[in-house]
Amino acid sequence: MKKFHFSQTACQQLLLMFFIGLLFLVSCKKYKSKPVVQNPVRTANVVLNGATEVPAVTTNGSGTATLSYDPETRVITYQINWTLGNVQSTTTDMHFHGADNGSATISSPVVIPIVGFTTNYTGSLSGSTRMLTDIEVGQLLAAKWYLNIHSSAFPTGEIRGNILFNNPTSNPY
Repeated sequence: MKKFHFSQTACQQLLLMFFIGLLFLVSCKKYKSKPVVQNPVRTANVVLNGATEVPAVTTNGSGTATLSYDPETRVITYQINWTLGNVQSTTTDMHFHGADNGSATISSPVVIPIVGFTTNYTGSLSGSTRMLTDIEVGQLLAAKWYLNIHSSAFPTGEIRGNILFNNPTSNPY
């Protein structure tokens, strides 16, 4: 039987290759690292109707609003579509309402007026708000705000939609 004899240089080279291979295996991760999403944009799809007014009103009026809140700019961007319950009615006002004690069951003060809407009984409007304060951001994300559309038939508000933003998008990795 033939004996294998390694030189000292060959042993050093084998040992070096072993440690390089071990280092490679240790440094490899089994799973991809998950990127951290900082300040994700939040979205809300708001349904407006008379039943959510406080107190509730009887109307066939309805609407939808698609909102997004960007924490980096602290601005709400919106797309609002509405139809009042009576074609003879006019749209008289639109606002974002909210307060520290705001909820779906109470009326809160106007925080941000919405301008540029048509006075017709039906309409569509896109826009964005001013920059929100820290207190307003806290209220908004805690579901203490709502969107209200007032009409000539219901001066205190015909259709309302409570704003509930989604949770930040979960990581797809």
